[in-house]
Amino acid sequence: MSTGCPTCCSSSRATRTTCTAAATCCGTAMRSAWRRRRSFALALLALLSVLPALAAAAAPARICSVSLAGDEFLALLVPTDRVVCVSAWADDEATSNVRGFYPERVLRVTAHVEPVLGQRPDLVLAAPWNSGEFLAQVRRSGIPVHVMRPVADLDEMRAEIRDLGRLLGVPDEARALIERLDRRVAALRAVVARARGPKPRVLSFSHLVVAGENTSVDTLIGLAGGINAAREIGVSGHRKVSLEAIVALDPDVLLLGFEPGRAAGDVLAAYPPLAATRAAREGRVVLLAPRLLTTVTPHLVEGARRLAEALHPELAPIALDDGR
Repeated sequence: MSTGCPTCCSSSRATRTTCTAAATCCGTAMRSAWRRRRSFALALLALLSVLPALAAAAAPARICSVSLAGDEFLALLVPTDRVVCVSAWADDEATSNVRGFYPERVLRVTAHVEPVLGQRPDLVLAAPWNSGEFLAQVRRSGIPVHVMRPVADLDEMRAEIRDLGRLLGVPDEARALIERLDRRVAALRAVVARARGPKPRVLSFSHLVVAGENTSVDTLIGLAGGINAAREIGVSGHRKVSLEAIVALDPDVLLLGFEPGRAAGDVLAAYPPLAATRAAREGRVVLLAPRLLTTVTPHLVEGARRLAEALHPELAPIALDDGR
């Protein structure tokens, strides 16, 4: 009885010679397949080795920001030689956390098409509140536009940082920025957890506009160990309310967006009815620089740290991971 090759021979009557030839054929085919797989693996490794360089080459090199939030995010993620223009607010003493950061060669612009296009950007970074017509004109010129998401809480801030990391070709820098943000938040929460007594009810007030839930100010107040009093009257977002409503709410603390060097009494003098609030009677009126009160970038944590020191003086000074 002949010995059949179970792999190569389909007939039980195949001769040993036939099976030997078939086995030789199979061995040759297997070696050829192995060589093809090896060549493919080497080619794949070569491709993977150059992908970072290709990604870096494709990353935008002439970025134009037309919002203060964009100015601040860019300062935290990319070198200034990749930025060709920033918003006219970048050097504003009251509202900017990047004042003096960008060199003079970086053009300061408003949301007007001509000066922006004149810088030949390969990416325009905009905020949700930038003019839709302006953004449409930029897009029609063929320039990519990234409109940042509205940021009201830390999850949205982290998501925007990750998006910018991918878009700008700096995922490692974005990851490091989020890690530092989380370290500072954790450090602040650990300190605030030691505060004594009930959480103070804080009302952020500016020109009869208060900040309710779904705002970065709400997040800031919570991080500082306070309760946003505007939530008690159902305010979501920023809303104008009457002085009578504020007096009736009677917050424990009034949070005002002014430089701390200004006298709180001078600010309250413009709104005499506020003198009847508990915050005014007990001298718990906190002035916080607008650049820290209104920011939607990681600088918000510094604002929360300073507010926490004002709300819980027994905890001051509060140092976070970088010694500030």
